[in-house]
Amino acid sequence: MVATVLKIRFRVLGNTLTRSPMQLVGFIFGVIGALWMLALVAIGLFFVGTLDFDIARATVTAAGAALLLGWVIGPIFAAGIDTTLDPAKLAPFPMTTRQMMIAITAGGLTGVPGIATTLGVLATFFVWARQPVAVVAALVCVPLGLLTCVVASRAVAALAGGLGGGRRTRELIGLIGFVLLIFASPLVIGLLNAVDAANSGGVNLQALVTGISWTPLGAAWAVPGDLAAGAWLTGLAKFVIAVATLAVLWLLWSRSLSASVIAPPTRSTTARRSGSLGLFGIMPSTPVGATWARSLTSWTRDFRYLRQLLLIPFAPVLVLVYSRGDLDGPFFAASGLLVGFFAGVLAYTDISYDGTAFATVLQTGIRGRADRLGRMLGCATVSVPLVLVADAVTLAIVGRWELLPAVVGGSIGLTLVGLGVSAVSSAVLVIPTPAPGDSPFKRVPGSTFAMFLAFLLCWGLTAVLALPAVIPAVMALFFGVTGAGWVSVALGLVWGVVIFAIGVLIGGRRFDADAPRLLAQLRTYQGA
Repeated sequence: MVATVLKIRFRVLGNTLTRSPMQLVGFIFGVIGALWMLALVAIGLFFVGTLDFDIARATVTAAGAALLLGWVIGPIFAAGIDTTLDPAKLAPFPMTTRQMMIAITAGGLTGVPGIATTLGVLATFFVWARQPVAVVAALVCVPLGLLTCVVASRAVAALAGGLGGGRRTRELIGLIGFVLLIFASPLVIGLLNAVDAANSGGVNLQALVTGISWTPLGAAWAVPGDLAAGAWLTGLAKFVIAVATLAVLWLLWSRSLSASVIAPPTRSTTARRSGSLGLFGIMPSTPVGATWARSLTSWTRDFRYLRQLLLIPFAPVLVLVYSRGDLDGPFFAASGLLVGFFAGVLAYTDISYDGTAFATVLQTGIRGRADRLGRMLGCATVSVPLVLVADAVTLAIVGRWELLPAVVGGSIGLTLVGLGVSAVSSAVLVIPTPAPGDSPFKRVPGSTFAMFLAFLLCWGLTAVLALPAVIPAVMALFFGVTGAGWVSVALGLVWGVVIFAIGVLIGGRRFDADAPRLLAQLRTYQGA
């Protein structure tokens, strides 16, 4: 049964990649990147094996813990888990939950990340080559650690995705998981800064690694080194911790899968008031007004859109962590510019979230200019107030209200310019995105490269086009140039509106010309 499922998995993967040249290119780049990282790991572990044994065993333990942590939090930063073997797709097959879990685990091990991880952990035998006892122990502990990585990733993704509940429950739990994981990045950076400060202060990092070896993160990877050093009782205790960790993760995953596959989906029973049109009854009865209302509804109710808004509070936190908590310098005060930058490109691929429902939009006969303007106004209605709030909060924290014109001018200019760029990019580019109610961890093979390329293109264009508004803001924030802040306000508003209008015009033309192609691509991704 598992072998049959894996054959289907690779057939689906092949069909998916052949339908989309961009995804095929992205898949190839992913393989090349994995091979490059694998070569670096193998070379690094080979030289680690020539070092003092205590240093070598500590390195393996720390690297193993980082590997497991990467498998758990990586789905957010690597655009999700490959869900070709999605439980919902496997549910109609005559498989038990255990068989399904084995098949999904095997699928995780045979994907590009799984194969690269397998070869990478096998390279740890370079470290243990001089210790026969460690080699024998690694024959058991390396597969144990590898399985823990895959099972932990799937279990955490299932729990964070809220499998087994209604759509709103899944989306809410997925949003909470997304919040925790997106803010894990500055948390990790802060911990690394703390470790670096501790190391500078003379704290023994060996003790830190020893502590990690007693946790589920590093237990499996520490056992070979402990046994080779003669600490048999310590090694046995850590082996028990490692086995118990895998068992608990397997149990949590099993219960989550059973709930999602066996329990019937719940339906929303929320009743609408008769005659209530919501935002459609408030906005003008024009193509722009209807599109504006639909877009604003998505930005305020669709959890896929709400997840993107988390970038706004994330920006000041990231600046604060990178500056190591410095509130006196200009960087945190200027974090509003980063907020505006992120807010402007939120709608860079707005049509992708329509899915095959985009066909309904085309059936209305709406012109591209009206569609572009309505969608960007919907995004601006949410993002601009949030940017202004972020500007005010950051300046209130540092107590530098004299910088308000520079921060507002630069951030609003970046937001408007970004919306102008998004008006064009979302009429040209579509990428695979989760369907409504899907886990935030879901991705289509090869989509990571497409998302990265689209992000890079939009961010680069926004940064360059917004320079007329950003340069005066930087001069006021970092060099104290008198009057530059008010120049930034004027240029940010005027130049931002000009780029916004040009983006709507160009994006409208591209929409009129490329709408059928966009719908065909969306249908391809929906089928994937």
